[in-house]
Amino acid sequence: MNGKPMLKCTSFNKKPPAVYILKPVTIITFIFYVLLLSCAHDVAYIKSLSNDITTQGFLNDNCYQCIITAKPDQGIEGLVAGRESAHINLMKSLDQQCYDDLINVTGQLQGKAIADSSLQECLLQQLKPYVEKKVIVVTYFNEDFSETAVVRIYEDGLKQKLTTLQCK
Repeated sequence: MNGKPMLKCTSFNKKPPAVYILKPVTIITFIFYVLLLSCAHDVAYIKSLSNDITTQGFLNDNCYQCIITAKPDQGIEGLVAGRESAHINLMKSLDQQCYDDLINVTGQLQGKAIADSSLQECLLQQLKPYVEKKVIVVTYFNEDFSETAVVRIYEDGLKQKLTTLQCK
């Protein structure tokens, strides 16, 4: 060439600093979306188990359905105020009523009465992981301004697990 050394352009071989950050961010974002979709799939699956919203009890060996109704507070007047009061009462009592239903069904499955408060407390602690995964399938208001929620509790082998719960 003309006796002059050729200059190499090295700027094309270097990646901008943003590329080094982009790859881990992309991977983390992908993992987040996969986890988000897997949770959404579980909820969608639980809701699609059955269109039956009138059965209180097991829909199959893996899913228990609670039907819970709450009334508005005494003295509340008007449609909106009555429904709001009923909704607040429903949300406050939802977990406890699910626990009560599961404690009763556990006693039925095990063939024994569960009247002892210490036994109920023991079962309540063991039922927490199941009730925490509850899914509200539908809520609706009744003519008396009360609100009803249909709640499903899903766990693989739930019926068998409730049958074998033990308290000392």
